[in-house]
Amino acid sequence: MVTFRLFSSLRDAVGRKEVEIEADNLPVREALRRFADAHGEPVRDFLFNPQGRMWDSIMLLVNGETVDRREDIVLSSGDVVSVLLPTAGG
Repeated sequence: MVTFRLFSSLRDAVGRKEVEIEADNLPVREALRRFADAHGEPVRDFLFNPQGRMWDSIMLLVNGETVDRREDIVLSSGDVVSVLLPTAGG
């Protein structure tokens, strides 16, 4: 199992701060897509644009390390993926 840690609006949309999914041996982007598909359209809209690409403003950390978008890191059981959305301030 892989744990997704959620923050801000994404946490509110899912209703939990952490979600576990079966994503062993999947690239992080595919695991994120499975997570979004399991939680419906509002969650998909937070994470992916209409063309199905992850929004550039999303930051992903795997086990506390920032994921370079050019790499397709493969997840292992026990990994923790933190999903950070942009926040507005004023």
